[in-house]
Parts: sequence; structure tokens; C-alpha cells
Amino acid sequence: MSQSLPIQLPLGSPIPPISSHAISVSLPSWLDNIGYEEADPEVITKLKSGYPRFVYHAKVKLLCAFFEKKLALPSESCLVFRSRRIAQECRDFICIQVARLAPPPSGTEPQPKTPTKPPARIAEYTLSSSLQSFSALDASKPAPAAAPAPAPIYLHVVLFAKSWAPVAKQFWQHSGEGISSRFAEHALRIIESNERALSLEAGRSNGRAPQNPYYKASQFKNSSAVALQQLQSSIDRDQELFLDERFGRNLNLAFGAPAKAVLRKRIAGILGDSMDGSDELLEQLSQPAEPETAAGAAASRSSRLPESNVFLFSTGMSAIYNSHRLVLRLFPGLKSVQFGFPYLDTLKIQQKFGPGCHFLGHGSPNDLDHLVNDILPNEPISAVFCEFPSNPLLRSADLARLRSLADQYGFLLIIDDTIGNFVNVAAIDYADVVVSSLSKIFSGDSDVTGGSLVVNPSGRHVERILATLHEIYEDTVWIEDAIYLERNSRKNRERIQIIDSNAERLCEFLHGHPKVVQLFYPKYTDREIYDRFKRPQGGYGGLFSVVLQDEQQASRFYDHLHVAKGPSLGTIFTLASPYAILAHYGELDWAKSFGVDRHLIRVSVGTENYDDLERTFREALDSC
Repeated sequence: MSQSLPIQLPLGSPIPPISSHAISVSLPSWLDNIGYEEADPEVITKLKSGYPRFVYHAKVKLLCAFFEKKLALPSESCLVFRSRRIAQECRDFICIQVARLAPPPSGTEPQPKTPTKPPARIAEYTLSSSLQSFSALDASKPAPAAAPAPAPIYLHVVLFAKSWAPVAKQFWQHSGEGISSRFAEHALRIIESNERALSLEAGRSNGRAPQNPYYKASQFKNSSAVALQQLQSSIDRDQELFLDERFGRNLNLAFGAPAKAVLRKRIAGILGDSMDGSDELLEQLSQPAEPETAAGAAASRSSRLPESNVFLFSTGMSAIYNSHRLVLRLFPGLKSVQFGFPYLDTLKIQQKFGPGCHFLGHGSPNDLDHLVNDILPNEPISAVFCEFPSNPLLRSADLARLRSLADQYGFLLIIDDTIGNFVNVAAIDYADVVVSSLSKIFSGDSDVTGGSLVVNPSGRHVERILATLHEIYEDTVWIEDAIYLERNSRKNRERIQIIDSNAERLCEFLHGHPKVVQLFYPKYTDREIYDRFKRPQGGYGGLFSVVLQDEQQASRFYDHLHVAKGPSLGTIFTLASPYAILAHYGELDWAKSFGVDRHLIRVSVGTENYDDLERTFREALDSC
């Protein structure tokens, strides 16, 4: 499964370069990352993709532009969501943030809690196709009789003043509840098919020959197709379809539901990573399951994690956001605790949604003592959120002690095991809920997003958790994303073992290097704690962070490191980024106070040949 190191990609290139749904983007130099954070036009104008929660995909922008033209006032922008609940939460978030930013009234009048006129509103839209088929076939010809009409899709459009677009973007980023690029592409195909149908009908009624389905914007001067064409992605659709079909990536959308079933089973450990996920298996899974006897169900639960305890989400951050919704429902009005320095938006969710949180950002024994001696005796809490290990410092929390405290004081323990992953660490044995980003090592290909929330069947609160989840859960995972995720994840155990081995050997090389000031990796960071919760055959993961002497050395090392460079992690190819600059550019001093240095470089190791990897890192170190 090993592969060659990739060629150095130009600034702004999608990572991977052959996918129009890539979820990373090339930022090959240190200054490129700074330029990205400072919105330098020389950098921003070259970006052809970006991490989907931070950069709106071209297809998403295209769909929003369509609805902005169709529904918005001249002073408004909009975002599109798949659920009314999500749209309402976006609207409420905007209203709350606007109220907080509003200037205090003059005189002695009390400040209103909300604006007198809500700054956001919701429109609902049903999108149904006028044609039986919206493929690249000649739309002037009737579709085959057996071709079913695409099912309608229901869209919920949040419209807001353009001045509040940055606030709406915060909700998109923090919650992870935005639509995916593949879903936007599907909606756009329906819109385009309807435009063709209208054109054909108009042509027939006027006695003219039907127009070619590959229309030009000039044919629709008074149509919304003008806006669509003006914002059309630079990647040609025919090329996308060719690549998908050439590499066997196109599956019938009917496989969406069984693909989700396979994913839940795979995550639960029932079928395992050796399962080949064949079409025949998917077809079998699409059939109704035979009822399970009570005795069989009890025996099954005693030996495995039920797939019914696995919930899928459109992104890893959506899984975290919804675990927080779960906590707010079960423990209304109580603050949570963030234990350890987490990935950016995990903390933002707890701070901006609900009553707030206690931030114990070092995740140290002293922080644990502070939780035990100062917080818990004086204030009930709803949950402790922690990562195992943490990102980017790879620190490991004492899960057993946190579990004991959770049982004693009745709060939930929510563990994010994205970095450790469920192949390497046994977080589920200690957590009430485990959340993971399936976009990362579970997928590996960096071309689809997804997340999971898994409920510990032996947890103290399992019945309340499952009952509440069934009340609040919505499956918003787009079926094409599920199909890709299922295909990508078939060999994830084998992939993880290769990556674990590469990362451990590379860190052994770096650990003794004279130019390396600090190396953060579970084998060298809190190893005694990590080993207690590592699975017997598990490794130390594929992520590490390295700190050199100063920013000048770090930038030279980064610029001469010939691997893919951009946001994200858990890819089958090695991927590096100056983490603090990308994640905390506006709060670098704050991040440094918790040990995240400005010139820290985070590296996600891939499946490349190890000797090539070590040579590449040695040459980069020699350059500085």
C-alpha cells in the first residue's frame, strides 16, 4: 500500500489534485499560510479549494448564488441547509451574535436581548426535477421508461443582511452542519435540468427546434442560468464524470442507504475492515433484516457494540456539535468542561452555544486537580469534553480518572478519538460518547467529509442518551458522500498500521535530531498514560508536531519539506501545516500560553515508502 511522495503542488491547488471535491488545498510556503490568514489577494485568488468548513466550495457558492438571486433582497446574502432545525439554529446564532454586538442604547433604557427586527429569516424550497433524467444525455430525447424521476430535495435557506455574512460563516464553521459539495452539485444538476426542460418546452411551443442541453448563458438572458454560468466551477463536468467512471468511483445512488448501513457496521466492528464492501453485499444490506430474538439480541450485545449505537454525521465537527446538543438537552443550564487544548472549533462550540464552559487548556495533572478540588465540589457540570490524544500537542488525558469522576458526579464524558482512532485506542471503554471525524484517517483520501458519534452500550447514561439522540438526531449525510466514504474506508485498518509504523520510525529519527527542540508524539508525550488506553495491537497514530529553534528555522524547514502542505490530517499521503498560524492566527499569544508555539509544525504521516520519507525530512532539516 506504500506510495511515492507527491510532487510539490502549486499554491492553491486542490489536495488531492484530481478531485473536484478535495478537502485540502496546497499552501506550499510559510508565507503562503500567513497570506491566507491575512486574506492577501495574491494568495486568496489562487485558491481552487479549501477545507469545506472554512472555505465555501465552488458548488456551494453556486447554489447559494442561485437562491440569493431567487429569494434574497438586494441587501441580503444566504446560506443553504438540508434541515429546518439547522436553519433555525443558524438564524438563532446570528440573532444572538447581532444582539451581543449591538451598541448599548442611550439613556437609562435597558438593552434589549434581541434586535427589534430579526437580522435573519428562513425560506423553505422544494427542488423537484422536471425531467426523468438529468445526466449528460441529450435532453431533447425522452428518458428510458425505467428511469425514475429524481426524488425531490428539501432546502432551507437562511437569508441575512450582507453585513452579517461573517457571523453566518461562524455558524457554518463551528457547527459543521453545512451542505457538502456533492449535495450542492446534485441540487445544481436538478436546477440545470429544469432550465433545459423549460427551454425545450418553450422551443416546442414556439415551433422551434429544441435547444442543445449544453446551453450557453446567452440563451437564457432572463434566466437564473446566467448566475449559474457566471459562477460555474472551472473544472469541467465531463472531466469529473470521466475521472469518476475511469477509477470506478461512480455508484448508483440507490446504494446510499446500504452504504450507510455498512459504515455503521464497520465502525461498530461487526464486519471489520477486511470486508470488501462489494455491490452484492450492499444489495443484501438494502433488504430488510430478519427480526432478532430477545436471547439473540442479549447475546449479541454482550459480545459486540450494536450498530444502532453508531450515528453518522456530515462532518466530524457536526458530530461534536450534536454531542453538545445532546449534553444541553440532558443537562440544561449547566456548563461543560474542556479538558486539554482541543481543536479550534470544539472549544468555540462550548463557548458560543449554551451556558459556556470551564477551559482547562493544559490538560495536566494540575488541571485535573483543579477540576476535582475547585470546580466539581462547588458547581455541577454537564460534561467533560476531551481529545485522546489532543491536537496538536498529542497529550493524553487520564481517561480512567475522568471516568471515575463522571460516575461520581453524574456528568457525561465525551471523548474525541480522531487522532488516536478506534483502531489504536480504546476510548469507547471509558467514554459515554465517542466522536470521530471520518474525514480523516477513516477515509484517508481527502475527498469526502463525515463524522460519527458512538454511544457506549455499557455507559451509566446509555438509555437516556439513546432516547435523547433518537429525539434530536437527523440523518443529513448526503448519499453520495456515504458511498465515497464507504469505498474509501474499506482498508482503513491496513492503512492505519502502515501509517503507525511510518510515524513511529520517523519520530524515532526526529527525536534525537539536534535541530529538533520539541517533538510532540504519544510515544514521547504522556506515554505512560497513552499506553494504558492503547489497544493491544494498536500504535501511536500518524500525527506528530515538531518545534525547531525559531520561526526562521521553522519556515526554512517547512519550505524545503517536499510533501503535501495544507490543512487537514489523516491522509494516505504525508501532509504538513504550520498549525498555530492556520488555526490560531488571531490569537497566537493565547495559544502559546497553552504550549502551542507560533512556529509549531504539525505533520500527518502517510503510507509512502519510509526511506523516502526519512530522506525528505533529513534534507529539509539540513536546509535550515
